[in-house]
Amino acid sequence: MASSVVLINVFTVPQGKEDEFIKIWNETGQFLKNASGFIDAKLHRSLDANARFQFINVAHWESVEAYEAAISEHQPKEKQVAWLEANPALYTVEAQY
Repeated sequence: MASSVVLINVFTVPQGKEDEFIKIWNETGQFLKNASGFIDAKLHRSLDANARFQFINVAHWESVEAYEAAISEHQPKEKQVAWLEANPALYTVEAQY
């Protein structure tokens, strides 16, 4: 049985593009939240305006396979925007407290 996974995606967003980025993230989320195996997602914004990664997405999926199936059906719009750098990766929890 596959175990759940965490998608962590850090974004580099140029100053002045923050609102446009949030719109893109929400548009992508409208599709992904209805995908089989999707659990939840939260977009975090840095309190430091000079942080390298202004936005970090943390999402939970039932399995690697569920995430990969959803992405194969819907290419995230962020991959189509030249000014946006996305760095997605899947993780498992190794420790918690």
